[in-house]
Amino acid sequence: MLYFENDYAEGAAPAVLQALVDSNMEHLPGYGEDKYSKRAADKIRTALDCPQATVKFITGGTQTNALALDILLAPYEGIIAADTAHINTHEAGAIEFTGHKVLAQPSQSGKIDATTIKNFWRSGGQTVATNTWYSREWCT
Repeated sequence: MLYFENDYAEGAAPAVLQALVDSNMEHLPGYGEDKYSKRAADKIRTALDCPQATVKFITGGTQTNALALDILLAPYEGIIAADTAHINTHEAGAIEFTGHKVLAQPSQSGKIDATTIKNFWRSGGQTVATNTWYSREWCT
């Protein structure tokens, strides 16, 4: 069974651990300047079909989500999330530290239905952005 609870509830896959063991004693520069980071950045650019993209690596998912939302949202905007969403139950402090609000909504099996969002909006909900971290416009 697959679990999508969070990124720290289980250990790494055996292939990942082996790759770490194999490269453990290599002397490499840090901060994304090593050959592995450069290769990963090239794969990301290729996957995005954006060869000129600047790719920076962040230390973890919470930091990545907080940074992306802080960049994507205007200072007065928040993000709608299921009440059970990881961003609400585990990361809300990090997101809200940037000045944005996680706007938790009731969910069924981790999903928010359109009626819930419509009712939230009609009741005076704040301007929101979707949970999108990539825009083709960034590559023009």
